[in-house]
Amino acid sequence: MEEKSISKALTAELIGTFGLVFTIIMAVSLYAGIGGGKLLPNVVIPFVALAHGFILFVLIQSLGGISGGHFNPAVTCGLLSIRKISAGNAAAYIVVQVIGAVLAGFLAALIIPHQAEIVKYAAPSVSHDHFTTAAGIGLEAIFTFLLVWAVVSTAVNPEGAKEWAPLAIASALALGVLLIAPYTGAGLNPARAFGPDLTNAIFGKIGGFGSVGDFLLVYTVAPIAGGVLAATIYNGLYIKTGAVEEAPPAPSEQSPL
Repeated sequence: MEEKSISKALTAELIGTFGLVFTIIMAVSLYAGIGGGKLLPNVVIPFVALAHGFILFVLIQSLGGISGGHFNPAVTCGLLSIRKISAGNAAAYIVVQVIGAVLAGFLAALIIPHQAEIVKYAAPSVSHDHFTTAAGIGLEAIFTFLLVWAVVSTAVNPEGAKEWAPLAIASALALGVLLIAPYTGAGLNPARAFGPDLTNAIFGKIGGFGSVGDFLLVYTVAPIAGGVLAATIYNGLYIKTGAVEEAPPAPSEQSPL
């Protein structure tokens, strides 16, 4: 990828991940914070899920043509596994995604400190009262699998319905949040989990990162594993061998993702 192209792509990933995470923090703070940090599933979670889907749709539509619209290390690792992005560019993407997520958390701490602090800056956590870490790993992996499956099937597959990619991908994220938010907080994105968790560790009064084991296994390893598995399986089953290039084009030259 040319230096100019990668600079534009990295800037887009930074802005996109920032926008995604800041919107999530705002949505959780607005709806869950009203109840003192206690989610009312029938009321709060649908609104939060819609916020996830809406912002991802907007970001893919506006930035997907520049960077590919990953905004998620699990997506980047999935595309790396099928050689749709080089290892060097993937590493750079992940770095700026994490930076964008951290900046979003810090800005939330600056402008809505009380509301965001109540909900731990939207840091995801496993509901251990009725749920195990192993179950959390499974759910995060499964629904990240579905998210990346939507990415590869619509945006990456040369025969996919690319015009539907933003809606399909945004819907996959919203569906995951709608179904598993009460159990794991629906991270589905290591950068989205890390930014709020770091912010809570620095600015919050109610513990940061919670269980380190949960953070590493449930919100980092599980989503990446799910994303890589989805990309690998879909690519192996449905994308012709010749469609995966030895030297993948720059994200700005690819389909919307």
